[in-house]
Amino acid sequence: MKKYLSLSISFFFLIIYCSCNPAAEKKNSQNLGQDKTTKKTQALLLTQPFDFDPTNKNKMTGDYIRQTQIEIPQNLATQSKWIMFEGPVLENDVIAYRYYADTRHRFDVFGKSVPDLVMDTVSWKYHDIMNWGTDVLKVGNSLGLGSPAIWFQGSIYTLSKSDKKIIEIIENGNDQSIVRTTFTGLEIGDQKFDLIQDWSIQSGAAWSGIHLKVLNGKLPEGMYFATGIVKHLPTIKVGETTDYFYAMNWGAQSFHKENMGMAILAKKEYRPEALQDELSHVYIFRQADQEVQYRFMAAWEKDNNQVTNLSEFISLVENSGK
Repeated sequence: MKKYLSLSISFFFLIIYCSCNPAAEKKNSQNLGQDKTTKKTQALLLTQPFDFDPTNKNKMTGDYIRQTQIEIPQNLATQSKWIMFEGPVLENDVIAYRYYADTRHRFDVFGKSVPDLVMDTVSWKYHDIMNWGTDVLKVGNSLGLGSPAIWFQGSIYTLSKSDKKIIEIIENGNDQSIVRTTFTGLEIGDQKFDLIQDWSIQSGAAWSGIHLKVLNGKLPEGMYFATGIVKHLPTIKVGETTDYFYAMNWGAQSFHKENMGMAILAKKEYRPEALQDELSHVYIFRQADQEVQYRFMAAWEKDNNQVTNLSEFISLVENSGK
Protein backbone atom coordinates (compact mmCIF):
# COMPACT_ATOMS: atom_id res chain seq x y z
CA MET A 1 0.00 0.00 0.00
CA LYS A 2 2.83 2.39 0.87
CA LYS A 3 4.48 1.60 -2.49
CA TYR A 4 1.37 2.57 -4.48
CA LEU A 5 0.80 5.67 -2.35
CA SER A 6 4.41 6.79 -3.01
CA LEU A 7 4.02 6.32 -6.78
CA SER A 8 0.73 8.26 -6.79
CA ILE A 9 2.27 11.16 -4.90
CA SER A 10 5.29 11.22 -7.25
CA PHE A 11 3.06 11.22 -10.31
CA PHE A 12 0.94 14.05 -8.79
CA PHE A 13 3.99 16.26 -8.26
CA LEU A 14 5.27 15.44 -11.79
CA ILE A 15 1.99 16.73 -13.25
CA ILE A 16 2.19 19.90 -11.11
CA TYR A 17 5.83 20.47 -12.20
CA CYS A 18 5.09 20.14 -15.91
CA SER A 19 2.00 22.35 -15.74
CA CYS A 20 3.97 25.04 -13.90
CA ASN A 21 7.04 24.72 -16.12
CA PRO A 22 5.92 24.68 -19.76
CA ALA A 23 9.42 25.61 -20.89
CA ALA A 24 10.87 22.50 -19.26
CA GLU A 25 8.16 20.36 -20.83
CA LYS A 26 8.86 21.85 -24.27
CA LYS A 27 12.60 21.32 -23.86
CA ASN A 28 12.13 17.67 -22.92
CA SER A 29 9.83 16.99 -25.86
CA GLN A 30 12.26 18.68 -28.25
CA ASN A 31 15.19 16.62 -27.01
CA LEU A 32 13.18 13.43 -27.22
CA GLY A 33 12.31 13.93 -30.87
CA GLN A 34 15.48 15.68 -32.08
CA ASP A 35 17.13 12.79 -33.90
CA LYS A 36 13.91 11.24 -35.22
CA THR A 37 11.95 14.24 -36.46
CA THR A 38 14.43 17.09 -37.00
CA LYS A 39 17.77 15.73 -38.11
CA LYS A 40 17.73 14.87 -41.82
CA THR A 41 21.42 14.28 -42.55
CA GLN A 42 24.30 12.56 -40.83
CA ALA A 43 28.00 11.91 -41.36
CA LEU A 44 29.35 8.62 -40.05
CA LEU A 45 32.97 7.65 -39.39
CA LEU A 46 32.96 4.45 -37.33
CA THR A 47 35.97 2.38 -36.29
CA GLN A 48 36.71 -0.53 -34.04
CA PRO A 49 38.10 0.43 -30.59
CA PHE A 50 41.74 -0.31 -31.46
CA ASP A 51 44.40 0.68 -33.98
CA PHE A 52 44.19 -1.13 -37.30
CA ASP A 53 45.73 -4.61 -37.10
CA PRO A 54 47.32 -5.49 -40.46
CA THR A 55 47.56 -9.15 -39.45
CA ASN A 56 43.77 -9.51 -39.20
CA LYS A 57 41.62 -7.21 -41.33
CA ASN A 58 38.43 -8.91 -40.07
CA LYS A 59 39.26 -8.36 -36.38
CA MET A 60 36.39 -6.98 -34.29
CA THR A 61 36.55 -6.76 -30.50
CA GLY A 62 33.61 -4.54 -29.63
CA ASP A 63 31.09 -1.98 -30.77
CA TYR A 64 32.05 0.54 -33.42
CA ILE A 65 33.06 3.94 -32.05
CA ARG A 66 32.00 7.24 -33.62
CA GLN A 67 35.01 9.27 -34.68
CA THR A 68 35.27 12.86 -35.86
CA GLN A 69 38.80 12.59 -37.28
CA ILE A 70 41.16 9.75 -38.15
CA GLU A 71 44.42 9.36 -40.06
CA ILE A 72 44.15 6.43 -42.45
CA PRO A 73 46.88 3.82 -41.87
CA GLN A 74 49.19 3.45 -44.86
CA ASN A 75 48.67 -0.32 -44.75
CA LEU A 76 44.87 -0.28 -44.42
CA ALA A 77 43.66 -3.40 -46.22
CA THR A 78 40.85 -3.41 -48.73
CA GLN A 79 37.58 -4.84 -47.40
CA SER A 80 38.79 -4.29 -43.85
CA LYS A 81 36.25 -4.42 -41.03
CA TRP A 82 38.26 -1.95 -38.93
CA ILE A 83 36.19 0.87 -40.47
CA MET A 84 32.47 0.16 -40.69
CA PHE A 85 31.33 0.35 -44.34
CA GLU A 86 35.06 0.42 -45.26
CA GLY A 87 34.94 4.21 -45.07
CA PRO A 88 32.90 7.29 -44.18
CA VAL A 89 29.18 7.56 -44.97
CA LEU A 90 26.94 10.52 -45.73
CA GLU A 91 23.21 9.93 -45.38
CA ASN A 92 20.03 11.95 -45.70
CA ASP A 93 16.33 11.14 -45.78
CA VAL A 94 16.39 9.83 -49.38
CA ILE A 95 19.77 8.17 -49.99
CA ALA A 96 23.23 7.37 -48.58
CA TYR A 97 26.72 7.32 -50.08
CA ARG A 98 30.12 6.11 -48.93
CA TYR A 99 33.68 5.93 -50.17
CA TYR A 100 36.34 3.33 -49.53
CA ALA A 101 38.93 4.82 -47.17
CA ASP A 102 41.75 2.54 -48.35
CA THR A 103 43.76 3.09 -51.53
CA ARG A 104 40.73 2.52 -53.78
CA HIS A 105 39.04 5.80 -52.80
CA ARG A 106 35.92 5.04 -54.86
CA PHE A 107 32.36 6.18 -54.15
CA ASP A 108 29.47 3.77 -53.68
CA VAL A 109 25.68 4.04 -53.23
CA PHE A 110 23.20 2.79 -50.62
CA GLY A 111 19.58 2.79 -51.75
CA LYS A 112 17.20 3.61 -48.91
CA SER A 113 13.56 2.54 -48.68
CA VAL A 114 12.91 4.41 -45.40
CA PRO A 115 13.21 8.15 -44.61
CA ASP A 116 14.80 7.65 -41.19
CA LEU A 117 18.55 8.00 -40.65
CA VAL A 118 19.48 4.34 -40.26
CA MET A 119 23.03 3.77 -41.46
CA ASP A 120 24.43 3.78 -37.92
CA THR A 121 22.24 0.71 -37.21
CA VAL A 122 23.14 -1.29 -40.34
CA SER A 123 25.15 -4.51 -40.10
CA TRP A 124 27.74 -5.94 -42.48
CA LYS A 125 24.90 -7.65 -44.38
CA TYR A 126 24.30 -4.46 -46.34
CA HIS A 127 24.66 -6.27 -49.68
CA ASP A 128 21.37 -8.04 -48.94
CA ILE A 129 18.09 -6.25 -49.56
CA MET A 130 16.90 -5.39 -46.05
CA ASN A 131 13.89 -3.51 -44.70
CA TRP A 132 15.91 -0.23 -44.77
CA GLY A 133 17.41 -0.74 -48.26
CA THR A 134 20.71 -2.13 -49.62
CA ASP A 135 24.07 -1.47 -51.24
CA VAL A 136 22.99 -0.88 -54.83
CA LEU A 137 26.24 -0.43 -56.78
CA LYS A 138 29.05 -2.75 -57.81
CA VAL A 139 32.13 -0.56 -58.17
CA GLY A 140 35.10 -2.85 -58.85
CA ASN A 141 38.05 -1.00 -60.42
CA SER A 142 35.83 1.59 -62.11
CA LEU A 143 35.12 5.14 -60.94
CA GLY A 144 31.93 3.92 -59.28
CA LEU A 145 29.71 6.98 -59.04
CA GLY A 146 31.39 10.37 -59.04
CA SER A 147 34.75 9.24 -57.66
CA PRO A 148 37.32 12.04 -57.93
CA ALA A 149 40.23 11.39 -60.25
CA ILE A 150 43.05 13.05 -62.17
CA TRP A 151 43.67 12.71 -65.90
CA PHE A 152 47.40 12.81 -66.66
CA GLN A 153 49.45 11.73 -69.67
CA GLY A 154 46.65 9.67 -71.17
CA SER A 155 45.75 7.78 -67.96
CA ILE A 156 43.12 8.11 -65.27
CA TYR A 157 44.40 8.19 -61.68
CA THR A 158 42.20 7.85 -58.61
CA LEU A 159 43.26 9.52 -55.35
CA SER A 160 44.95 6.34 -54.18
CA LYS A 161 48.48 7.06 -53.06
CA SER A 162 49.58 9.80 -50.65
CA ASP A 163 52.03 10.37 -47.82
CA LYS A 164 49.16 11.13 -45.42
CA LYS A 165 45.38 10.92 -45.62
CA ILE A 166 43.19 12.45 -42.89
CA ILE A 167 39.40 12.13 -42.79
CA GLU A 168 37.41 14.46 -40.57
CA ILE A 169 33.76 15.34 -40.08
CA ILE A 170 33.58 19.14 -40.25
CA GLU A 171 29.79 19.43 -40.14
CA ASN A 172 27.14 17.00 -38.89
CA GLY A 173 23.97 19.04 -38.98
CA ASN A 174 20.24 18.81 -39.34
CA ASP A 175 20.17 19.97 -42.96
CA GLN A 176 23.77 19.47 -44.13
CA SER A 177 26.74 17.24 -43.30
CA ILE A 178 30.28 17.49 -44.66
CA VAL A 179 33.28 15.16 -44.59
CA ARG A 180 36.72 16.59 -45.39
CA THR A 181 39.61 14.48 -46.63
CA THR A 182 43.09 16.03 -46.72
CA PHE A 183 45.74 14.39 -48.88
CA THR A 184 49.32 15.36 -48.10
CA GLY A 185 51.78 14.35 -50.79
CA LEU A 186 49.15 12.99 -53.18
CA GLU A 187 51.10 11.10 -55.82
CA ILE A 188 49.95 11.26 -59.45
CA GLY A 189 52.46 9.80 -61.89
CA ASP A 190 55.81 11.35 -61.01
CA GLN A 191 54.28 14.42 -59.31
CA LYS A 192 53.17 15.16 -55.73
CA PHE A 193 50.90 17.88 -54.34
CA ASP A 194 48.45 18.48 -51.48
CA LEU A 195 44.70 18.31 -52.02
CA ILE A 196 41.50 18.80 -50.01
CA GLN A 197 38.29 16.97 -50.84
CA ASP A 198 35.13 18.33 -49.22
CA TRP A 199 32.18 15.98 -49.63
CA SER A 200 28.69 17.11 -48.64
CA ILE A 201 25.03 16.11 -48.53
CA GLN A 202 21.88 18.15 -47.91
CA SER A 203 18.49 17.11 -46.59
CA GLY A 204 15.96 16.02 -49.20
CA ALA A 205 18.48 15.99 -52.07
CA ALA A 206 19.35 12.97 -54.18
CA TRP A 207 22.71 14.52 -55.06
CA SER A 208 25.94 14.77 -53.11
CA GLY A 209 28.59 17.43 -53.69
CA ILE A 210 32.35 17.23 -54.21
CA HIS A 211 34.71 20.20 -53.90
CA LEU A 212 38.35 19.50 -54.80
CA LYS A 213 40.99 22.14 -54.16
CA VAL A 214 44.77 22.07 -54.59
CA LEU A 215 46.54 23.61 -51.61
CA ASN A 216 49.14 26.31 -52.22
CA GLY A 217 48.99 26.32 -55.98
CA LYS A 218 47.33 24.49 -58.84
CA LEU A 219 47.45 21.14 -60.58
CA PRO A 220 50.83 20.27 -62.13
CA GLU A 221 51.15 20.92 -65.84
CA GLY A 222 49.14 18.52 -68.00
CA MET A 223 46.80 17.36 -65.20
CA TYR A 224 43.03 17.74 -65.17
CA PHE A 225 40.40 16.94 -62.55
CA ALA A 226 38.11 14.11 -63.65
CA THR A 227 35.21 11.95 -62.53
CA GLY A 228 32.80 9.45 -64.03
CA ILE A 229 30.20 6.70 -63.82
CA VAL A 230 30.87 2.97 -63.88
CA LYS A 231 30.13 1.52 -67.32
CA HIS A 232 27.46 -1.03 -66.32
CA LEU A 233 25.43 0.39 -69.21
CA PRO A 234 27.22 1.06 -72.53
CA THR A 235 25.56 4.37 -73.32
CA ILE A 236 25.30 7.72 -71.60
CA LYS A 237 22.97 10.67 -72.14
CA VAL A 238 24.27 14.22 -71.84
CA GLY A 239 22.29 17.40 -71.42
CA GLU A 240 22.29 20.89 -69.95
CA THR A 241 20.33 23.07 -67.58
CA THR A 242 20.85 26.83 -67.46
CA ASP A 243 24.17 26.52 -65.62
CA TYR A 244 24.96 22.82 -65.43
CA PHE A 245 26.20 20.11 -67.74
CA TYR A 246 25.05 16.59 -66.89
CA ALA A 247 25.77 13.02 -67.96
CA MET A 248 23.35 10.28 -66.89
CA ASN A 249 21.87 6.89 -67.67
CA TRP A 250 19.04 4.65 -66.49
CA GLY A 251 18.57 0.90 -66.63
CA ALA A 252 19.10 -2.47 -64.95
CA GLN A 253 22.48 -1.64 -63.41
CA SER A 254 22.01 -2.00 -59.66
CA PHE A 255 23.89 -4.65 -57.67
CA HIS A 256 20.75 -6.80 -57.83
CA LYS A 257 20.13 -6.00 -61.53
CA GLU A 258 17.24 -3.67 -60.80
CA ASN A 259 16.64 -0.32 -62.48
CA MET A 260 18.76 2.55 -61.28
CA GLY A 261 19.80 5.93 -62.60
CA MET A 262 23.19 7.56 -62.07
CA ALA A 263 24.39 11.02 -63.00
CA ILE A 264 27.14 13.58 -62.58
CA LEU A 265 26.58 17.33 -62.87
CA ALA A 266 29.05 20.21 -63.10
CA LYS A 267 29.01 23.88 -64.01
CA LYS A 268 29.44 24.37 -67.76
CA GLU A 269 32.24 26.86 -67.10
CA TYR A 270 34.54 23.93 -66.25
CA ARG A 271 34.22 22.70 -69.88
CA PRO A 272 33.51 19.01 -69.15
CA GLU A 273 34.81 16.73 -71.88
CA ALA A 274 34.15 13.01 -72.42
CA LEU A 275 37.09 10.61 -72.70
CA GLN A 276 37.27 6.97 -73.73
CA ASP A 277 37.78 4.46 -70.92
CA GLU A 278 37.13 0.73 -70.70
CA LEU A 279 35.54 0.70 -67.23
CA SER A 280 33.89 4.10 -66.80
CA HIS A 281 32.15 6.94 -68.58
CA VAL A 282 34.86 9.51 -67.86
CA TYR A 283 34.68 13.30 -67.94
CA ILE A 284 37.56 15.71 -67.43
CA PHE A 285 37.28 19.39 -66.54
CA ARG A 286 39.42 21.43 -68.90
CA GLN A 287 38.88 24.77 -67.18
CA ALA A 288 39.69 23.97 -63.53
CA ASP A 289 43.38 24.02 -62.73
CA GLN A 290 43.14 24.79 -59.00
CA GLU A 291 39.70 23.65 -57.87
CA VAL A 292 36.47 22.12 -59.13
CA GLN A 293 33.01 21.45 -57.75
CA TYR A 294 30.59 18.86 -59.09
CA ARG A 295 27.64 16.74 -58.01
CA PHE A 296 26.82 13.07 -58.35
CA MET A 297 23.51 11.35 -57.75
CA ALA A 298 21.65 8.06 -57.98
CA ALA A 299 18.06 6.85 -57.84
CA TRP A 300 17.20 3.17 -57.32
CA GLU A 301 13.70 2.13 -58.40
CA LYS A 302 12.83 1.08 -54.82
CA ASP A 303 14.31 4.02 -52.92
CA ASN A 304 12.89 7.21 -51.42
CA ASN A 305 13.45 9.23 -54.59
CA GLN A 306 10.34 7.47 -55.95
CA VAL A 307 11.81 7.44 -59.47
CA THR A 308 10.77 4.43 -61.55
CA ASN A 309 11.62 5.28 -65.17
CA LEU A 310 13.97 7.23 -67.43
CA SER A 311 11.82 10.34 -67.86
CA GLU A 312 11.37 10.70 -64.08
CA PHE A 313 15.11 10.37 -63.57
CA ILE A 314 15.88 12.99 -66.22
CA SER A 315 13.50 15.33 -64.40
CA LEU A 316 15.24 14.62 -61.07
CA VAL A 317 18.66 15.27 -62.62
CA GLU A 318 17.60 18.53 -64.23
CA ASN A 319 16.00 19.75 -61.02
CA SER A 320 19.28 18.94 -59.24
CA GLY A 321 21.14 21.23 -61.62
CA LYS A 322 19.67 24.44 -60.26
